[in-house]
Amino acid sequence: MAQRARRTSGGRLPSRARAREEALAAALSVRVPESCDVCVAGGGAAGIAAGIAAAEEGASVCVLERSVACGRTILATGNGRCNFMNAGLCGDDPEWGRYNDPAFVEAACGSGFGDEVLAFFEDCGLAWAREEGGRLYPLSRQASSVREVLLARAARAGVTLAPAREVAAMARTGDGGWVTSFDAGDGMRGRLRSRAAVLAAGGGEQLARDLGLACAPWRPVLCSLRCDAPEGVSLDALDGRRAHVVARLLRDGDEVAVERGEVLFRPYGISGIVTFDLSRRALPGDVVSLDLTGGLGAERARRLARAAGGCAGVLDPQIAGALGPGALDRALDLRLVVRGPAEPERAQVSRGGLACAQFDPATLGARELPGLFACGEALDVDGACGGFNLAWAWASGLRAGSAAARRAASGGTPGAQGALGATRAVGA
Repeated sequence: MAQRARRTSGGRLPSRARAREEALAAALSVRVPESCDVCVAGGGAAGIAAGIAAAEEGASVCVLERSVACGRTILATGNGRCNFMNAGLCGDDPEWGRYNDPAFVEAACGSGFGDEVLAFFEDCGLAWAREEGGRLYPLSRQASSVREVLLARAARAGVTLAPAREVAAMARTGDGGWVTSFDAGDGMRGRLRSRAAVLAAGGGEQLARDLGLACAPWRPVLCSLRCDAPEGVSLDALDGRRAHVVARLLRDGDEVAVERGEVLFRPYGISGIVTFDLSRRALPGDVVSLDLTGGLGAERARRLARAAGGCAGVLDPQIAGALGPGALDRALDLRLVVRGPAEPERAQVSRGGLACAQFDPATLGARELPGLFACGEALDVDGACGGFNLAWAWASGLRAGSAAARRAASGGTPGAQGALGATRAVGA
């Protein structure tokens, strides 16, 4: 087991270290079987969904997760509230353009995308509420509600959730199955044989290369941006101020993207949802043009400023003061030069992963490696803020898990039945 936390002078562990030791002991007490129908590598949002889908298709399932508990990443989403879906994905015309590879996502998920995900969570027993921008949250506004209903459904389905096991290697066996090697602490390594395998975790570039799969390097997106302010404007003076803006991303003078919403100023640049969405496309040297009046229009903004004898009726007075002389003119087109991502360790999502062209969108199965499937962040798919990334995790996990179970049952190529619909029928 990993090195023990240092004890206090009284021989007791600090409460946080003690809790971690107890969680680790509980994780390692889970028995990993020698074999199963479907092995899922990764116990985050997509991996748990895949495990549920496969088990509800009748497969025996084991989910291997390197953290000390499955689904922990869910708890950090939406500032702990878990924006688990976006209403813009419901209906007959989902917002495919909110993804970096809209054609692949559309082919994989189909027009019933959002409705099927919500049906899945209805069957899990989750109630939800809608907020601005179509963001859907659990009614409790607690991410733990989402995690708990998923873990409960996985338990009912008979899924073996095995945390504290980091996947080290995967290989095909002579009989067409798979063997997954994993580390379990103290230098111990285990092996799990399965008829099919699902990759459901990001960051496995070496694993992908070992399997002969093309993999784009992971890099942080949906994060803050380091920026340089124009001469005479101090980002330190703006630190902590918020503004509802129209933000335009410019590259060599051409408009690359436009976002509307709130920006948070920081000493290093900008943060907030608008910034996170721009970070998916921003490159060093690009310019972010902020209209701090929120699109009020130059003519009206100036007329109101004349009527007020200043711009306090149009701008946050503290922002106006920080912008200095000519504050309103600057506020209509405040230009910041992008230097790169800020605080990448806090990025909500990573871009990169397995090249989608290697996978059949109908099943998310690898074209050249029968019996291997992928979902969630393992694939090179990322979406905008607002529930789009978790929606992809659920939908792709359900599809991959269902297809893997059918592969395990048939020993051949699974059919292209929609995984979302199949899981909904089982859980209804």
